[in-house]
Amino acid sequence: MLFSKNFPIIHRILSLYGKTNQILSISSSSKVLTSTMKKLIDAKQYQEALNVFDQQSEMSTDFHFNMALKACAHLHNYQYGKKIHQQLSSNSLNNPFIQSSLINFYSESFIFQLENC
Repeated sequence: MLFSKNFPIIHRILSLYGKTNQILSISSSSKVLTSTMKKLIDAKQYQEALNVFDQQSEMSTDFHFNMALKACAHLHNYQYGKKIHQQLSSNSLNNPFIQSSLINFYSESFIFQLENC
C-alpha cells in the first residue's frame, strides 16, 4: 500500500535519474569527440578529423563545427565546408569563434581557387 501511494514520486525520481544519466552520457561522448578531433587536427590529420565529425555529427557543438571548418580550410574542401556552414544554427552563426572560422575558411578557399586558376 505504501508503495502504491509513492509510485508517482518514485517514477518521477527514476525518470529524472534516467535523464541525468543520458545527459552525462552525451556530455562524456561530446568530450571524447572533442578530444579525438583536437588530437587529429593537431596531428594534421584533417580528413580523419572530418570522418570522426561525420560519424558523431548528431552531438556536435559549436566547438566541433569550429574544428571541422578548420579541417576543411586546410584540405581546401570548399563543398564540405559550405555544407557545414548551412547546418549552423543562428546562435552558432552569432558565435565569434564560428564567425572567425567561417572567415578563415572562405578566405582559404578563395586564395586556393585564385592560385589554381
